Parts: sequence; C-alpha cells; structure tokens
Amino acid sequence: MSKSNIKEARIKILSDTQLARKQETLDRVNKAIERLQKIGGKINFQTIAKEANVSVPYLYKYPELKAHIAQLRNQQSSMPSNPTLQPPVTAKAHSQIVERLKKRIHELEKDNSELKRKNEALAGQVYRVHSLQEQIERQQEIIETLENRLKSANQRKIDAKVIPLAKKSQIISDRILSELNQLGIQPNDNLKKLIISVPESDVLAAIEYYKYEQERTNIDNPGGWLARAIEGHWKKPDNLQQISKSEKSSQKQSIFSSPSQVDRELASLEELANISTMFESEIK
Repeated sequence: MSKSNIKEARIKILSDTQLARKQETLDRVNKAIERLQKIGGKINFQTIAKEANVSVPYLYKYPELKAHIAQLRNQQSSMPSNPTLQPPVTAKAHSQIVERLKKRIHELEKDNSELKRKNEALAGQVYRVHSLQEQIERQQEIIETLENRLKSANQRKIDAKVIPLAKKSQIISDRILSELNQLGIQPNDNLKKLIISVPESDVLAAIEYYKYEQERTNIDNPGGWLARAIEGHWKKPDNLQQISKSEKSSQKQSIFSSPSQVDRELASLEELANISTMFESEIK
C-alpha cells in the first residue's frame, strides 16, 4: 500500500471516529432532554449539559440544537407553575427536531469532507511546487558548476597557447648558448630574435659552417656572418671539391659579370675562399 493510500485510510478512520463520537454525544443530549421533560426538571443549557455530561459551549456549537434548547427553555418559563397546566412536548415534535438536527449534521459532515478533499488537493499541489522549485535550484547549481568548469577549461587552453609562445619568444636553448659562448659570440637583440624564429637545427648547422669557415678564413664580424648564415640556411658542405661544373660556371659568371654590374657588393671572404678553391681544382 502506498503512502497516499495509508494517509487516506487514516483520515477516513479519524473522520468516522469523530462522526461516531458526535452522534453519541447528540444522542446523550436528546436523552437528557427527554429525561428532564419526563421528570418535569428545569430545562436550560446548564441542566442539559450536566445531565448529558457535556460542556455548555458544546451545546452552543450546533445552531439547531441551540435553538431547540432555547425554545424548550422559553416554553417552560412561559408555562404556569402548576405542572398540570403545562402542555407536554409531544413525541412527534421532538422526533422532528431530532431529524432536523441529524440532517443538519449530515450536511455539515458532507461540507467538511469536501473541504478536506480540497485541502488535500491543495497540499499535493504545494508539494509539487516545492519539488519543482528544488529541482530548478539544483539545475541552476549544476549550470553554474558547468559554466565555471568551462571557463576554467577555456582559460587553461588560452594559457597553454600563450605560455609556450612567450617562452619561444624569450628563451634560446642551452645548447645554442653553449656553442655561442665557445665561439665568443655575444648575440645582440637582432641575432636573438633571428635565432628563436628558426628551428634549432638550422642555427646549429649555421654554427657548424661558421666553425668550418673560421678555420679557413678570418671573419671580421662573427655575429653578422652567423646572422647571414642562419637567414640563408647555410650548411657546411660534405666536400667542397665536389662542387658541380654548373655551380662553378654559375660562380664564374657571377664574378666576371658585365660592366653594368660593377656597382654590385664586394664578395665576402668566404666567397673568395670558395673561388680560390675552385681555381685550384681547375689548375689540377
């Protein structure tokens, strides 16, 4: 049996018990009135309450009963003191009054049941409203939690994207710094920016080429030479003697150019070294 069914059963038992007690009390009141009438006793609210063993306010609780007792009291007070002259209350009149009281009680009990039913329906609606309110509050808490987590996740993504870029724009690898220190090159801001803008392998290749050329020639501006080597992706050749004829022809043509190219920049020391090596190979 569900909780609602148990509740309804309890309410019904309580209601039936109350109705039985009301009916029992009313029967006692009616019997008390009948006894007082038979013995010619004084009829009023106090005497009837005492005879029926009920409280006086209880007699005032039911309008029909209150009116009936007041009528009997008024009739008794208007009658002459000689009992023989007092017209007795007929059993038919008393029975009619009892029937009216019972009918009124039935109507009041019906109204009471209807009010209880409406009250239970309203209580159920209030309970559902409270339940929905609690669900809404829980959903709002969940939404706030998810929004906070989403903001944290987005912030972590932004930080993950920004931090590596900051490191890349500020830090030169220890290996490159060690190589530069060994060569005695103190990189300026432009060289630093150039080093961190290209892969480490290109920088190391340019450094190896610098070491090779430093042994063969005198480099006046090591930082500038290394910067050009990094920009041009220069690499140390495996064997300078294996330069192809097409490359030699291209070098000759670039050196012995037409008079219109006299204003070109002077060849660097490494270019002169390459040309000297080329001529030596040609003589051999």
